[in-house]
Amino acid sequence: MREEEAPANDDEVAYEVVLSPVAEQVMWDVRSRADRKRIDGVLSVLDTVPDIGRGYDPLYEAAMPPKDVMVAYAGHFSIYYEVLEEERIVYVYYIEDQRRDPMARFGPA
Repeated sequence: MREEEAPANDDEVAYEVVLSPVAEQVMWDVRSRADRKRIDGVLSVLDTVPDIGRGYDPLYEAAMPPKDVMVAYAGHFSIYYEVLEEERIVYVYYIEDQRRDPMARFGPA
């Protein structure tokens, strides 16, 4: 009997990287070609290696996001995201230029 189709290995299934509207707007606003290239590089890796970042644990309470997120760094920018395992989605909440005021992180734009 011939095997019709081998079951997919979870490691071979890529994640979909989804940017929030805020993260998408930041991408449009990045002026430096070098920074844009670094951000694009990290985003392109997140679809196959979503654990490339680490749990975000800020030093001060004002910088705490409303939920637990991971962070990966790309040049001057931090990429804050969550891995939704069941849906196979990496959801990027925010992309932030680290040269900004850290006390305003995750606050209203």
